[in-house]
Amino acid sequence: MARLRRSSLVGVLATAVAGGAGAAAVWTAAVTTVPLWALIWQLTVGLGCAVAGHVSTVVDRRATGYLLILAALSLFAGPVMVVAGQSGLARGLWVSAVLVTIPLALLRVVQPRRAAATRWVDTSIVVVGLATAVAGAAGLPLAGVLLGMASAAMVAVATGLRFEMTAGEDRRRVLWVILGFLLAVPSGPVALVAANTTGGLAVVLAGVAAISSLSLPIAAGVALLAPRIVDVRAVMQRSTVAALMVALAAATYIEAEAAFVTVTGDLPPIGIRVLIVVGVAAGFHPVMRWVRASVNEMLFGGRADPVHTLTLLGSRLAAGSSPPDWLDTLRLALAAPGVALRTGEQVIATSGDLGDAPTAHTDLRAGAAHVGELTVALATDDPRLARATEAVLSLVSVPLAQALHAAHLTEDLRVSRGQAVTALEEERRRMRRDLHDGLGPTLTGIAYSADAAANLLHSNPSQALEILHALRGEARDAIAEIRRIVYGLRPRALDELGLVGAVQQQVSRLRTADGHFLTVAVDATQDMSKLPAAVEVAAYRMAVEALTNVARHSGVAEASASFTLADGPVLRVTVQDRGHSVSAWTPGIGIASMRERVEQVGGTLRIHAGTHGATVSAEIPIHLPA
Repeated sequence: MARLRRSSLVGVLATAVAGGAGAAAVWTAAVTTVPLWALIWQLTVGLGCAVAGHVSTVVDRRATGYLLILAALSLFAGPVMVVAGQSGLARGLWVSAVLVTIPLALLRVVQPRRAAATRWVDTSIVVVGLATAVAGAAGLPLAGVLLGMASAAMVAVATGLRFEMTAGEDRRRVLWVILGFLLAVPSGPVALVAANTTGGLAVVLAGVAAISSLSLPIAAGVALLAPRIVDVRAVMQRSTVAALMVALAAATYIEAEAAFVTVTGDLPPIGIRVLIVVGVAAGFHPVMRWVRASVNEMLFGGRADPVHTLTLLGSRLAAGSSPPDWLDTLRLALAAPGVALRTGEQVIATSGDLGDAPTAHTDLRAGAAHVGELTVALATDDPRLARATEAVLSLVSVPLAQALHAAHLTEDLRVSRGQAVTALEEERRRMRRDLHDGLGPTLTGIAYSADAAANLLHSNPSQALEILHALRGEARDAIAEIRRIVYGLRPRALDELGLVGAVQQQVSRLRTADGHFLTVAVDATQDMSKLPAAVEVAAYRMAVEALTNVARHSGVAEASASFTLADGPVLRVTVQDRGHSVSAWTPGIGIASMRERVEQVGGTLRIHAGTHGATVSAEIPIHLPA
């Protein structure tokens, strides 16, 4: 109750009072000649509209809730008018609720972008519906029937327009509205039978008609508040197929029995009836498959069209939509219960519900790389993939794989950029710490020592000289600290000796585990002097780390390193040895550091280890991306 505003509370109380008055009127009419079936129908449907309307107004302030409340008040007033002797007015209120207020409530669930295109038909619904109510109140049955048929046609046109003009979540809401109208259709014939029946049977039939009509407020509430609670397309398809199959089975049995009576003149014996039932059961499943395909064609546009599906999916991909949107488009095109996109054991996105239904799997490949798998749920009673569906999946798998691969690359790029930023910030933190904790105090001491020497220069020259000698030592330490910081940013040997010379100098001091110096044969015949600074540092760090690993783990004292400029242009760095590892390689800090440095400048690192040696190679693009 805390969520209800004061106006909503007043509306609930007013509706409750009206409903109580209507119920009292029905109780009073129980001892009169008033047709109870109509009053019971109005009271039951009015209660459903009141509940759905008030819930809708609390959660969503659209016009649907208010129109449902207005319909409930009109239906509650009907029994009161009947008891008061105003039967004509009661008919008018009932007709206006059925043909105007409730249809408008369902149609207001969605607001198409081109509202002007539906405004004229909505206005026609109001005009024709009110005219029908006036004809009913005036006791003009023929005019009421004709106008009622016209009003129903207007509602059908308005619903069809909204279906064609909506997409996505709004299309799903329109489908709920259509389902509500379809489920309410049987209430009309049942009500006609009740009108020509008396006694308790009329009351029972009125209850059946009322329960069928409750689909209207229920559909409005679900469409407005929880359109994804279940897959409405699957509900429509299964309900329609089930109803048609029951009707076909009953009609087939009745026709077969009537044919036997026509031929023989007698009712068929029990054996013949059993044969008829067996025949109907034998043909039930094949006929149901054909009926399902026909229903899909009528409700959802027929068989899956590969080109049309590819066009829809292409528009989704071009718009930069997310994987759930891709799958929604694909599931709707295939009319499948559910579709899922997986990478290994990870579910990236789903649409619909796979449940326990059998599934068909399509591998998604971008070139030679396996990037994921597309899973499509099949009907539980027909676990075969239609040829049209196979054509669609084979056609859309390529762009879907490319899009998924691009999404993976984008995520990898985001992670890589994050790692680069983290590394940069860590380097800045290290520099700040080195400058603040190391160089800062040294320079501060130099400044204080210079002040002290200046103060003692005339009064105590010998002590001032001692301070100046100490000051020189402090300045030398500061210079050494600055060099250490600078060399940490970029090795000094790269500027003095170049890439190849710096690597040779650094690895000349490497020793193997048994104390021997590591002999490295360096092959670099091309000019490396014009390499970008970032390429030089990455290649230097990678080569030195790889040769350090050779000295530590290979068990041999010889290795080779080659530096080659290839087309691209790229710098190819290769380090090889002829040793062997006693255990399998496990990525550690060294390998992770090499890979990170190479990938930060857009390169790739490959490692191959075997019984006859190991090879570590890197390809680094020379023209780095901006």
